[in-house]
Amino acid sequence: MIRAVIVCFGFLVATACSNEPASKQPTSPTPSGTAAPVQTSVYQGVGVVKALNPQRPGIEIDHEEIVGLMQGMQMEFPVTDKALLNGLAVNDRVDFTIENSTGEMNIIAIKKK
Repeated sequence: MIRAVIVCFGFLVATACSNEPASKQPTSPTPSGTAAPVQTSVYQGVGVVKALNPQRPGIEIDHEEIVGLMQGMQMEFPVTDKALLNGLAVNDRVDFTIENSTGEMNIIAIKKK
């Protein structure tokens, strides 16, 4: 009787420790369905133009705090359309709208104050 238990135990240990190839191992289910929508947020800012970069296109603005997005600082932002820079000059005070989508910020509207 003890011999039969030992043999069964040995068999269980041997099969539990087998080296089956990974291809025979169970796999997790493949995700399906639609991807989650990308969240886009829009913020309003006020600042002073410090530089224009029509080649990028971008604009450097010394801006006040943009509530819900960042503290006041001077930085360059890309613009969605080069035409947004038309009529602007260094030292112009501006109102602007920033779109923040997955960490990428772009100015989508700007006007002189």
